[in-house]
Amino acid sequence: MGPQPAEHPTHSSHTTTTRQTHAETAPVLSCCVPGGAEVMRSPKQPAKLAMLLLLAFLLLCDEVGNVHGKTIHENSVDLHALLDFKKGITNDPPALSNWNTTIHFCLWNGVHCTTTRPFRISSLNLTGQNLQGHITSSLGNLSFLNQLDLSYNSLFGTIPILNHLQQVQNFYVNNNNLTGINPDALSNCSSLVSLDFSSNLLVGIIPPKLGFLLNLEYINFKSNKLEGSVPDEFGKLPKLQQLLLADNRLSGEFPQSIGNLTSLKNLVLTGNNLSGEVPQSIGKLTQLIELSLGNNKFEGPLPLSLGQLTQLTRLFLGNNKFEGPIP
Repeated sequence: MGPQPAEHPTHSSHTTTTRQTHAETAPVLSCCVPGGAEVMRSPKQPAKLAMLLLLAFLLLCDEVGNVHGKTIHENSVDLHALLDFKKGITNDPPALSNWNTTIHFCLWNGVHCTTTRPFRISSLNLTGQNLQGHITSSLGNLSFLNQLDLSYNSLFGTIPILNHLQQVQNFYVNNNNLTGINPDALSNCSSLVSLDFSSNLLVGIIPPKLGFLLNLEYINFKSNKLEGSVPDEFGKLPKLQQLLLADNRLSGEFPQSIGNLTSLKNLVLTGNNLSGEVPQSIGKLTQLIELSLGNNKFEGPLPLSLGQLTQLTRLFLGNNKFEGPIP
């Protein structure tokens, strides 16, 4: 969160009276300076000093009181990124009612900031806030953003290029009405760990460049209208634990490269148009807990290597064209 207003110290009347009495009864003092001259100290000087200290204190309080307004101008990048995002929202949701420059943006609904200057936005959480409109590319300027959660709204359109989000780890836009993703939308988001695009209206192909985001552990594109094949590049994701692509229109063969995903625990490809044989390399996924391949067009014998998946607790193979014995 941003800076909080400072608490003003409380002075007791007893202290004030004592200081006034001391100023009124202080004797006239003198001191020697080089050359032998004497300088008289007026009894009014302590009072003047007290007045100067009081003035400095009041100025300090004024500075603290106005820090919100000053911080807005000091860090205009994050401010304008949010204001531009607000312009892309076509309705007037209560969640954005305090998104204006009369208060610091770190105090806006859904916004969380770093705790030290310069105050930068670290999290934007507007899940389930009835937002209607499109996601603006200006959000890509939130270079300190760690989490973006716009899930369960009515956002539409295409995910734009957001390549300055190099620190974002969690990106959630599931359960909206989004229809597309720019192929380079997230290609520079090298810190990305979790990515959820499920339950939208996405068409086109899954961006292959996601396979170069080597910190990804969770990919969810369930319940969209995506076509094309499962990107072979996904086989380059050494930390990937969950790959959820069910209920799309994906086609082509089972990607051989998936056998490289030795950290994978959940592989869900149910409800697509995938075909061909399941490769023997599936047996390399020794951490696999769930394997869901039902409602596709797979054929041929089941690979004997399925028997190596000793951690497997959920296996769904129905509504395919498999033949031969069960391993």
